[in-house]
Amino acid sequence: MAEENRTQNPTKLEQTNNLEPTKQEPSREKKILNLVTNTGIILMGTLMGGLTEVMMNLTGTLASGMAETFGAEKSGEDVKREIKQKRPEIDDKVKSMVSDVRKDLYAQMEEKRKEIEPFLSDPAFDVGPKKIDEYDFSLPKLTEELDDNTIAQYAYLLVSEDPNFSKMFGELTQWMNTLPKFPSDNEKK
Repeated sequence: MAEENRTQNPTKLEQTNNLEPTKQEPSREKKILNLVTNTGIILMGTLMGGLTEVMMNLTGTLASGMAETFGAEKSGEDVKREIKQKRPEIDDKVKSMVSDVRKDLYAQMEEKRKEIEPFLSDPAFDVGPKKIDEYDFSLPKLTEELDDNTIAQYAYLLVSEDPNFSKMFGELTQWMNTLPKFPSDNEKK
């Protein structure tokens, strides 16, 4: 009888031990700041990756062409191979740069959060986070603080032209272009 009663009315300790840790929902302002930051980081990482690829291909083609022009066909192939071998190293450096920028942006946003939050009271800022809630990519939401791996997965969705992500990303960039501009330092004075 006592066991049956405890099942129906567990003690405070039993209730506490059975609780799963809850993930605290970020504040409205934090969601907006994370969304703007993450969207910018994904765009920057994608552009840097694309630019790196173009530069690598251009460099390889130019170096190979120059080697072949001077009569060393084998040297042209060697140059292409060397550049191809350097690609992982260069990709790692680009990833590291994007990671450093991501960490720096999160830190700056946190540092300036109190200055920025009053500006975010405009209801136009609510559109982006609501848009994010309409989509599910089985990844943490863009309104959360994301790690390098998650940013890379979102960037992959963008470059692979995933139709749902492309649609959402297009809507986000339109939204960001309609947001009120932060006052400049001169306007604050």
